[in-house]
Amino acid sequence: MSLRRLAQIAVVFGVLAVGIWVVRGKKWELLRKPTEVAAKSSPAIKPRSAADIIPQLKDPPKRTGVTIKDMMAGKVPKLNQLEVEAFLKNHGRSTTNLLAASRLLNDLSFAREAAKADPKDPAAQLELVLRGETPEEKSAAITAFRAAAPDNSLGDYLAAHQAFATGDAGAAGAALAQSLDNPLYADYTQKILAGSEQAFLDAGYEATAAFAASLTSLRVEQALAVIDVSHSLMAVQEEFIRSADFDAAEPTVIIGLTMGQRIQKQGPYNIDQLTGIAIEKMFLQQLDPLTQAGPSGQTAGERQQLLDAKLLEIKDLSSRYFPVFMQSDDVTQASYLAMVKADGELAAMRWLVNGK
Repeated sequence: MSLRRLAQIAVVFGVLAVGIWVVRGKKWELLRKPTEVAAKSSPAIKPRSAADIIPQLKDPPKRTGVTIKDMMAGKVPKLNQLEVEAFLKNHGRSTTNLLAASRLLNDLSFAREAAKADPKDPAAQLELVLRGETPEEKSAAITAFRAAAPDNSLGDYLAAHQAFATGDAGAAGAALAQSLDNPLYADYTQKILAGSEQAFLDAGYEATAAFAASLTSLRVEQALAVIDVSHSLMAVQEEFIRSADFDAAEPTVIIGLTMGQRIQKQGPYNIDQLTGIAIEKMFLQQLDPLTQAGPSGQTAGERQQLLDAKLLEIKDLSSRYFPVFMQSDDVTQASYLAMVKADGELAAMRWLVNGK
């Protein structure tokens, strides 16, 4: 994108009214409400010192052969502090392990420790962006995250999210324009889940149960943030259209479509697919059905049909895969979970349910 276009977008974003970032999509509200309820019921994150625990730490008793069926039956409590500290003692306080511990115990002090030990690690900074307790902490982490991973467009989206929230529409526009030049979309979730999986293995979980249990530390704050940004961007587009400034409206469509397609292509979990589809469909609906808009040369109408079919497939597979999984033998279950890691959740569900 040219500097002239970047400057134009930044200026026109800057003159818009404040307060357009509120999420308004009813379908997304259905998706996000359970998450918001869970977030409200979670205990407040309280800083603590691992140094107070480690000198007193004794190896906790091992759980014995915990299976997925045990988990589904509610027989297995969450990992406790001693088990997580033992995992760190045995495997080291690397960034990945500390972030896993932070999520498993809902304790932000581990994430802060990781960011302090290696301030250039983007995964640690991202955790503070998403879970930091003050605007100042989140703002500093966004700056550090974008510096540590300058080609990661998630940093641009999160910077835009913060800017919209504070009323700085010009900064939001500049960040979104910059995102077009940064093709990567990565939230490092897979690395953190790998650390969580090891913690469950150490505690005595069977291999398939350990990976399944690690998914409980999956978080969706970044998905909610980019959805918020997409709605803010749509409000900007609507303002341009009301003022008949169609040249200024065009980049907002490009940014929105790129955001949605990028998340779908690079996000490994179904929450990524649903997020990307919701964003892309929002902007496709503003286009003439014959306008070329898809990543493979599809028209807007063709792309919408493809996304609608994908949504139906995800809904169908989500309702069918779990009974199949629970009735499968250990080898099939292990193969499914390995495929989730290698090829993504949707591909694994297709394989398990349809055999392809």
